[in-house]
Amino acid sequence: MLRRRQGNAIIEAAFVFPILFLLLIGILETGRAWTDYNLLTHAVREGARFAAVRPQLRINDGAVLGRINSVLAMGGLRAQRTAVIYTTPLQTGRLVRVHAEIDFIPLVSGLLPWGAVIPIRTEVITRYEV
Repeated sequence: MLRRRQGNAIIEAAFVFPILFLLLIGILETGRAWTDYNLLTHAVREGARFAAVRPQLRINDGAVLGRINSVLAMGGLRAQRTAVIYTTPLQTGRLVRVHAEIDFIPLVSGLLPWGAVIPIRTEVITRYEV
């Protein structure tokens, strides 16, 4: 009786291990994406704060975009698309919108049915103070 049940543990492990492995990879990838999103949000907020007090702010101001990219570079990321937009004419109290986007590439990108790149974007709208 006992000899017929010896292979059960191997069969059960063969079914459970792939599920546990996928769950572990999913948790790790979600954590990586969340970290990248938090860094991107921090960089865009920093750029918006800088844009709000910049005396001669222009659309897609290079200094603001450089500030965003420098914060992202400290975290090992690079923005693919960034923009600084405001309503013209620029006056105190008008809104300034700062937008940035990065491409998140999962480590297991070959297993994803929708492709290898997931865009992560964020935007901050603030009042111009100068």
